[in-house]
Amino acid sequence: MIELREVTKIYKGQTVPAVNKLSLKILKGETCVFVGPSGCGKSTTLRMINRLIEPTSGTILIDNKDIRESNPDKLRMGIGYVIQQIGLLPHRTVAENIAIVPRLYGWPREKIKKRVDELLELVGLDPETTRNKFPSQLSGGQMQRVGVARAMAADPPIMLMDEPFGAVDPIVRNYLQDEFLRLQRELKKTICFVTHDINEAIKMGDKIAIFNRGELVQYGTPQEILTRPANDFVRDFIGYDRAVKMLSLFRVEQLVRRRVCTVSENELPGAAQKMKDQGADACFVLDAAGKPAGFVTAQTIANNGSVAPEMLKQLALSNKEAFVQGMTLLRDALSLMLELDTEYLGVLDREVPVGVVTLGDIRQYISRKEGEQ
Repeated sequence: MIELREVTKIYKGQTVPAVNKLSLKILKGETCVFVGPSGCGKSTTLRMINRLIEPTSGTILIDNKDIRESNPDKLRMGIGYVIQQIGLLPHRTVAENIAIVPRLYGWPREKIKKRVDELLELVGLDPETTRNKFPSQLSGGQMQRVGVARAMAADPPIMLMDEPFGAVDPIVRNYLQDEFLRLQRELKKTICFVTHDINEAIKMGDKIAIFNRGELVQYGTPQEILTRPANDFVRDFIGYDRAVKMLSLFRVEQLVRRRVCTVSENELPGAAQKMKDQGADACFVLDAAGKPAGFVTAQTIANNGSVAPEMLKQLALSNKEAFVQGMTLLRDALSLMLELDTEYLGVLDREVPVGVVTLGDIRQYISRKEGEQ
């Protein structure tokens, strides 16, 4: 989809290239994150792709076509662009901001209105209460979501995002990242995403391009970069906690133990035998509504010897908060284990128990993934 061949940018009056002989390919539907310290060339590279900045030399191709053969304005109309400052026009409503590019394409009024409402719903905003507001009436997180909606208005196949979540607080930022990942799973755009935060790069990227002083120093998947840093700069940039960062690459569903059984509170005394009969690692206690209220593991019972029914109930119900969804990142699962001081978490598919995951499972899984690389 996007290819850069020996692309160099030297600004007027400077002798050191801002970007030097950069070559890389970004495949259709991939999210490629450009990351590195300030002044490393990542934002310059992004802006050369939509010709906001012209390269000094080299070639940039989109769908095998040299972008210099395209009119710059028409090129940009077909590429969504999201920046940290958001750039909403303050004197126009949310709907008018989102509709800018469709209007340039000459879309009919009703088609534009329908598209605006679709996009507001897609980014988690209520069209009825949002479309006629002005940017000054929105929170930072809401403005950022409107900025993403505007970039997607004409359904561009490519999106360029320059530190899009850098201006919001950490809680909102994490929410926007998760929402963006959800949207990308549905829409499968080709995305170039600039950040200075290696943790954001690991979370968001299918591929990561690490820059330093205008040079591309490593390009690969998050797992490749975490397990095989190309040099000391990459190793230092990633940080000493590479193994911990790897926890952001995998989800609980990838290592959950799926042998489970269920009982009501009254049936708890028979939990050990039921687990033995079914070859299960855990027995989930269901409340009157059929929802999991806790669990007990075969290991817990073995560690405690003969357990009185009341004690068994206490052990099971003490785990009422020790649940995660299958889509939960291993990083977040480990955090919950540490918070609750437990080595076991129950795993749910919405409200249905599907298994357990242990601290040992996580440790062995990460060790195996490091070994594979």
